Amino acid sequence: MKLSLILLLATIVLVTAGKKKSEPQADLGYKECPEHKDNYKKEAKKNKKMKWIKPKALSDVCPGEHRCPAHEVLPSTGCGFGVREIGAGNWISTPVFDSEGDSKYVEAYKRLAFYLTGGNEDGTDIGITVPLIVQTNLDENFKEEGSSMSLHLPAEYQKTHPAPTGEDVEIEEWEDIVVYYRAFGYSKGKEVPEEIWMREFINLGESLTNAGLKYYFWRAITGSFSDQSDAKQRHEVMYIARRHDYYDYNGDDFSLEEAHGYEECEGFPETVKPKAIEGICGADAECPEVEDVENENCGFGVRIIKAGKWVSTEMLEEDGEQKWVNAFIRLFGYIYGENDEEAEIAMTIPVITKTFMNRDFENIGSIMHFYLPSEYQDSPPTPTNELVEIEEWIDTKTYYRAIGDYGADADVMAIWKKEFKDLGKVLSDAGENFYPHVAVTATFTRPGFGDQRHEAIFLSRDADEESE
Repeated sequence: MKLSLILLLATIVLVTAGKKKSEPQADLGYKECPEHKDNYKKEAKKNKKMKWIKPKALSDVCPGEHRCPAHEVLPSTGCGFGVREIGAGNWISTPVFDSEGDSKYVEAYKRLAFYLTGGNEDGTDIGITVPLIVQTNLDENFKEEGSSMSLHLPAEYQKTHPAPTGEDVEIEEWEDIVVYYRAFGYSKGKEVPEEIWMREFINLGESLTNAGLKYYFWRAITGSFSDQSDAKQRHEVMYIARRHDYYDYNGDDFSLEEAHGYEECEGFPETVKPKAIEGICGADAECPEVEDVENENCGFGVRIIKAGKWVSTEMLEEDGEQKWVNAFIRLFGYIYGENDEEAEIAMTIPVITKTFMNRDFENIGSIMHFYLPSEYQDSPPTPTNELVEIEEWIDTKTYYRAIGDYGADADVMAIWKKEFKDLGKVLSDAGENFYPHVAVTATFTRPGFGDQRHEAIFLSRDADEESE
């Protein structure tokens, strides 16, 4: 099985027993999205190799001689994917070595099979389990960093298991984990093409994005529940869920004013309601400490962002259209371990970008910031990337307008310009003193991930002058 992950960038991040010939939902374990069905039909007309084949039901795969890890069905919040929690347990694992070339997956499987069929200190024939799991990791530049292959140990060997005697094989203890998956079958006697794996990863990513769910997009997982010699097969692509329990937000619980954080002025067109702060901070992730300031004016909210430490990087103009992405990757690299302690730091929200302008309102530079979680505020690790630094902010009074979903075909830059223009107008009408040459954007939610919230922000002139 060959797995290339380059196309994963395009995504930027159990089963019932009944069967119906015209309805594969029972075999899939979830409701399929109409757009995926349509795309499958179009692909099959162009290339028969890309024809979608209904998978074998998981309930038919796991009983009998096949032994699967304990799992629990979880409700799905959309179409195109299933959700399951895999129980904690011990797995036998081995690295997949690139040095073994095209046979690297075969060689990795041989090492696992050797252990399970007697290549252990007791000489015990443990038996082969399913699924065969391959995990491929990406580095901070979204390049393949390494892969591993794993098989679950049967229940009778979970507490006590013989040690491996073969090289490069070890027992790993996995915690409970929630995964999102898509299932498919394939033709007997044929290896699943790389294009099929990539197609299903992309479909899974798109389905999760549309459902507003977060997942670890830098770890791609494949699961094979049947051998390619089987007449009917089951294969899955999976992503590990990130805070699956967070998605209980219901926008109907908040009025338009509550969602915005302020009363909108008359004459402003009605737009998509933003996700309320109360449904984000402390639910999706940690936010910086703020103090809401009472405001009797319409069209904007007022808050004080409390003093704290942020990790920052300057956007490089030579990066062109990639400057936002490259800046984000540098900051993400810092929290992912590119620091002197190699600490993995939780992602916070919002992602803040400050753009500085001259007197003619021409862009003269931008800086992107992540807030550091509370446990790292007193003593943050030092960045190892010279383009990344730690900044300490003072209490800062800010004015903001909130934005909901951009829309797939929206002119995002035009939306931001309009919001800053409207924010400047309502602040001027209210007699507020603000600094117009620093435009701040705050993104609380990823575009496409369910209910969204973005904010256009100006700094209070007093607060800005105090920071100089």
